Amino acid sequence: MGSETLTRLRRRACNETPWPPVIRGVKSLNRLPARAESAARGVDDEVRLRYEELYRDRHVSSVKLACLLTGDPIVAEELVQEAFLRLLSHDGDVQNPPGFLRTVLVNLCRDHGRRRATAIRYRAERPSSTPAPDLPRSVDATWIAVQGLPVRRRDAIVLRYYADLSTDEIARLLGVRPATVRSLIRRALRTLQEELTDDR
Repeated sequence: MGSETLTRLRRRACNETPWPPVIRGVKSLNRLPARAESAARGVDDEVRLRYEELYRDRHVSSVKLACLLTGDPIVAEELVQEAFLRLLSHDGDVQNPPGFLRTVLVNLCRDHGRRRATAIRYRAERPSSTPAPDLPRSVDATWIAVQGLPVRRRDAIVLRYYADLSTDEIARLLGVRPATVRSLIRRALRTLQEELTDDR
């Protein structure tokens, strides 16, 4: 496996290379959005403060993770808000809020991917008279290649190199065995290496 491909993924995950415009624009929020604010009103003050702190700490990284998993920044923001609302609905009963949040978020992204795949499969294809717009110059080949991977491989590679999760935790999140996760990552890296090498 090419160490150059791994280095690109690791640099991207560690913010050493610029994010594509759709992710770069994610800003940290100092206060909860209106939907979460209204849901938090009936909660104990201590739980609410912990929730707000977690929101400030994890909002940007959660949106980036969701964006990498879904490929759509608007959907990513909505799924992150839904994940935070589900965390809040447990009213302080969760032992590991960041882990719970990540698990819920990954599951929401996977559900979205399944719904989108079903919609695409059953949608009647109509020929378009206008060509697709060109991608901005700031979108690099790595981003395009990762988004072009099959969903399971993309999920595995994003969770491994962006979320920095272990093989066992990825297996738990995706509902597969650790050996399957290793296989998905290996195949994804092989595909990325082939595509990124061909681009040169």
